[in-house]
Amino acid sequence: MNNKMGDSSYLKLKWNIQGIFDNFPEIERELEHRINQLPENNIKERKKVTNWINQIKKIDHGIQNVIKYKLGELEKNIHYNFAEPDLVVLSFIQPSVKNLFTELNIYSSKVGFDFNFEPYLNMDEAAKVLALIGDAAIDLALVQILWEPNISNVGELTEKRSNFASNENLARICDKWDLYDFRIHFDPNKSEIKEETINHVKGTIIEALFGVMYIESGLDQIIPSIVALK
Repeated sequence: MNNKMGDSSYLKLKWNIQGIFDNFPEIERELEHRINQLPENNIKERKKVTNWINQIKKIDHGIQNVIKYKLGELEKNIHYNFAEPDLVVLSFIQPSVKNLFTELNIYSSKVGFDFNFEPYLNMDEAAKVLALIGDAAIDLALVQILWEPNISNVGELTEKRSNFASNENLARICDKWDLYDFRIHFDPNKSEIKEETINHVKGTIIEALFGVMYIESGLDQIIPSIVALK
């Protein structure tokens, strides 16, 4: 397993994300301080702030679960040592978390809570970008692996690629590695979500993880790790 962080062609894609999740305890403390300042009879606002605190705690718990229980296992499965664990965590962020930070951003401007929520408002979009990069990197790596010089065999390339990169296969890999339940979200119960949507989410998580690999180490690392998608 190796990383290739020294190549400037990869560093230009690097996000300044290290430590982005370290501020959650501070947000929680500020919200708890706000509750202590609220009158007892202001039940509506106290309930709203309490709900935000619980959501922050849930996100933080999800982050710790990914790092503690999945990071090492993922590195063994993908045959790669991640340089930036926070990027791995970002792969598990779901769009439903954005509502929380949108509400907190509006609330903070009203009560003078001096905190920059902009990075958190963009986490779900960043996760989508990781998946976009990973999808492209997987495809290009597969072309490198599956390419045959005989043009008469070119039709097999698409079929072989699908065996690795189809959403059905990526969802299967997500299940194999037990990743879906580690996503960081406020989505409805699994029983309320269509199977097609669930499989899309599963495939996107796998793509995002390969996107992290590409950002950190480039295509050369994706190629030997693609066998993990069998």
